[in-house]
Amino acid sequence: MIVDFHCHSNCSDGQLSPSGLIELAEERNVQTLAITDHDTLEAYQQNLKSSIKLITGIELSTVWNKIGIHVVGLNVDVKSKQLCQLVESQKLIRLKRAELIAKRLEKYGLKNALEEIKSKSQGSYIGRPDFAKLLVNQGICTDTNHAFKKYLGAGKTGDIKNQWQSMDEIIIAIIKAGGVAVLAHPLYYKLTNSKLRRLLIEFKNLGGVGLEVVNGYQNPDKTEYLSKLCQEFDFKASIGSDFHSHKQWKKLGCNSQIINGLNPIWAVF
Repeated sequence: MIVDFHCHSNCSDGQLSPSGLIELAEERNVQTLAITDHDTLEAYQQNLKSSIKLITGIELSTVWNKIGIHVVGLNVDVKSKQLCQLVESQKLIRLKRAELIAKRLEKYGLKNALEEIKSKSQGSYIGRPDFAKLLVNQGICTDTNHAFKKYLGAGKTGDIKNQWQSMDEIIIAIIKAGGVAVLAHPLYYKLTNSKLRRLLIEFKNLGGVGLEVVNGYQNPDKTEYLSKLCQEFDFKASIGSDFHSHKQWKKLGCNSQIINGLNPIWAVF
């Protein structure tokens, strides 16, 4: 099977509309797809039609031990009162965060950041990629990679992440919405083996069910490492492309054979 349980539309920081994302999934013979936009369910407020199986999803930002962590909620009720309230809270937090980033980057010459981003935004989402594009457009940075390396990456002046709802609140909201919580791209956080194990223990104790064993194209050694952790901690295995745009090297859709021998997350639905 070709499946994808982690991808983004232009309701957050993706390039394609939700319907465009579904059309691409159909072209690539994806059989099951979850659109997991950052901190928003706006994609599911649209009239989505598809010949493939569409699983509702969202990628929520949180913090663990002062480290920014992402949790994917799959098969959620998008009308769940608790989840919708949490999403609204995340939206306000994200706006406040954007205001802080704009204020900090103004010192480096970035002008009218929020106004420009809002005028070009497809929805309510404002993220660091929006600031990266603006830094390039205003000639402060050569490209978005340069923008993240100098201003927006981990530990840089535009990296503000300690405002999010707690991981406990995130997971509870996903469960209350009838969904399952999956730890997204575990290696992205650059944790030591011991710290990652501590995170997995806490994530599981809070009600987390899944571990993203594959995120886009990754080194087979990393997949093997995550597969072993998945088995050791008795998680369900999830896989996703983390697709954002055609310009990225990540392509929509993942072959489920990659996680043969593991308990797949889609068996829960």
